[in-house]
Amino acid sequence: MKIITYLLLLLSYVVLAVSGCSNIGNDASANAHSTTKPERIENHSGVDNLDGYSWMNRPTVFNVNNGIVYFTSEPKTDFFNDPESGKATATAPLLYKNIEGDFVATALVKPDFSDTWNAAALMVHIDESTWIKFAFERSDATGRSIVSVVTKGVSDDANGAVLAESDSAWLRIIRKGDVYSMLWSEDGSHYTMARLTKMPASPSVKVGVEVQSPLENSAQHEIHLFNIEHRTVDNLRTGI
Repeated sequence: MKIITYLLLLLSYVVLAVSGCSNIGNDASANAHSTTKPERIENHSGVDNLDGYSWMNRPTVFNVNNGIVYFTSEPKTDFFNDPESGKATATAPLLYKNIEGDFVATALVKPDFSDTWNAAALMVHIDESTWIKFAFERSDATGRSIVSVVTKGVSDDANGAVLAESDSAWLRIIRKGDVYSMLWSEDGSHYTMARLTKMPASPSVKVGVEVQSPLENSAQHEIHLFNIEHRTVDNLRTGI
């Protein structure tokens, strides 16, 4: 009888432990400090069925499966208005929505790091000379790193945290009025601010995910989650 009672107690513990598990794409990890349910990119039969989304530089190879977006970026694709040469490049694929007002945009990205400057990013695009790119990138200086590019006529290029052992990262851009904060996370729950900047006033902006391979080879990137919440945070630095 004691053995049977012990086995029943053990079985109850196992059931409770399994029911308490969560995965990387669940609501809580995707939206820390938020009660808003994430709006994942859903599984569609073809790219033409992505209701509400638009393309800038639509890629030739693209697939959505179980909420994961698989991009192939062609060689020499990038968004960068070079402050040295003055050359403006805007050739990388960008999948976006037009968003009005304040928002919190979050993406879980897994870039193809096979070449220097390959990256997957969140973007806020106002026009060809005014935009933000917040990326997990293979930097020429620091390897796998959080990199931010703010463009107001010309682009800057700022390396942030080094995530040398990570294959993926959570990226977040928050808008409050005309001020934007960029935050990153390794677990989807605890975010650290990388940058804070003010952009020119614009009622509506393009918010989306971008992938790039600026050198001679194509790359295959994955976007595991992308969601946009229409809400206003109290603190841009913490995202809360």
